[in-house]
Amino acid sequence: MLARRLAATLRARHAALRGDRGSYTTEIVIGITIVVAITAVVGPILTDTFAQAARDIDLGITK
Repeated sequence: MLARRLAATLRARHAALRGDRGSYTTEIVIGITIVVAITAVVGPILTDTFAQAARDIDLGITK
């Protein structure tokens, strides 16, 4: 009896959460946050790599 009651309560809570209108907005915000975090980490690495590669190009100019 207690197990059925608990299962019914959990099903009701799950159904209530699925009907939440703000969940889509929350998912979008979390997704954007993840993309920004990845960009913040990868951007400086790529910038440094490209800048070093550009410095290493031999233009044939002697000083």
